[in-house]
Amino acid sequence: MKIKSLFISNKIKHLALVAIAVFTSSYNLHAQEPDLALGEKLFKQNCASCHFPDKDMTGPALKGARQRWIDNSSEENLYAWVKNSGNVIASGDAYANQLYATWNKTAMTAQNLTNDQIDAVLAYVEAYTPPVPTAAAATTGPVGPVETESSSLYWWLLAGLLVVVIGVVGGVKGNLAALSRDQDGVAQPEQLTIGQSARAWAWRNRGWFGVTVFVTVILLLASGMVKWLELGVYENYKPVQPIAYSHQIHAGDLGIDCKYCHNAVTKSKYATIPTVNVCMNCHKTVAEGRTPEGTLEIAKIYAAAGWDVDTKSYTGKTEPIQWVKVHNLPDHVYFNHSQHVVAGGVDCKQCHGNMKKQTVAKVMSTEELNNVGVTDEDYPENTVKFTKPTLTMGWCIECHRASGIDIANAPEGSYYNMIHERLLKDRKTYQKYLEDDKVTVGELGGLECAKCHY
Repeated sequence: MKIKSLFISNKIKHLALVAIAVFTSSYNLHAQEPDLALGEKLFKQNCASCHFPDKDMTGPALKGARQRWIDNSSEENLYAWVKNSGNVIASGDAYANQLYATWNKTAMTAQNLTNDQIDAVLAYVEAYTPPVPTAAAATTGPVGPVETESSSLYWWLLAGLLVVVIGVVGGVKGNLAALSRDQDGVAQPEQLTIGQSARAWAWRNRGWFGVTVFVTVILLLASGMVKWLELGVYENYKPVQPIAYSHQIHAGDLGIDCKYCHNAVTKSKYATIPTVNVCMNCHKTVAEGRTPEGTLEIAKIYAAAGWDVDTKSYTGKTEPIQWVKVHNLPDHVYFNHSQHVVAGGVDCKQCHGNMKKQTVAKVMSTEELNNVGVTDEDYPENTVKFTKPTLTMGWCIECHRASGIDIANAPEGSYYNMIHERLLKDRKTYQKYLEDDKVTVGELGGLECAKCHY
């Protein structure tokens, strides 16, 4: 009887331990379940420049990567590969060397991710489903300004019609007056030419005629002055480009940094238009757009590069892309991108606005630049608020007067560091500059004519 009781007791303990183990296991699995939102964020930050979740790009598709590593190598080597592919290749792992050889002996960029973060990324790509293409998101052919039919032609036609009516009525009135004089036996007045009649009428009504002429002259001068002030103003200029490139897709949805394509912006006077080779870094494998029209635009890149999609090789027959310059400054104006981006630390959005919501580039208006960060959630607000039209001298002067420089912490030997050392010897001037708690570009000579004009 004791033996049977002991047996039952042990059985109960065993079942209890099994239940606890199962509960603990399920709890741990739940606690360690990968965070898909985190995985998506990490994928876009670390992987999207080379990988698609579901198809090959610069690197292989990530969906199914874990199982491929388990089948051909080990899960531990998968984590090691992501963190430093060179070490796994050097270890002699057969699958790692196969991947290295298959992808043109291009080693994967090392990623500073933990195992849990890698799990989150892989969970995201496994759960990924491609978006359904929509035809409404694209345009057919190059994107340019939308042309609307002007209504001014109709007003001119209406004005011409009124003039004709007035002339006809005036003629009828004159004929009736002449007929009335004939019936009354009154002599007809001397026939005057149109010019003589006009001068006679003006003299009879010289008071009102003089006021009208004076007001008209003033209005014409004011209108001419307004038009003169618009010379050199190019706000909202958006030329038709040979390829309907979308900044909204590349900079916005894909999160590609401006400096990846405009890679000379930190070294040159010009930001430069990216070469076709830069486009082909991704589009060697990205042959399909989000819409059929987008695929046609990508085909234009292939024609420019001389790329054969079927053989995945270059043919040597290229067709240069004739991009249209958007931001044009007069020949006597000097502007240097690297000086502003590197030395001045100016963010691209200060002058170019929120490109994450633009298709082809255009000259942003003052209102759009001032609304960056106000109506847009993607960016913080622009530090300088403008009142002058974009790309005018007043626009630049406003920025130079408002933009502060941290000269106290400028790198050793830099231009602003030397300016700071000089100001330390002239405390009176330094204190004057610091009355508004900042030293501006204007205070350091940024308003001198020779700074910007040849």
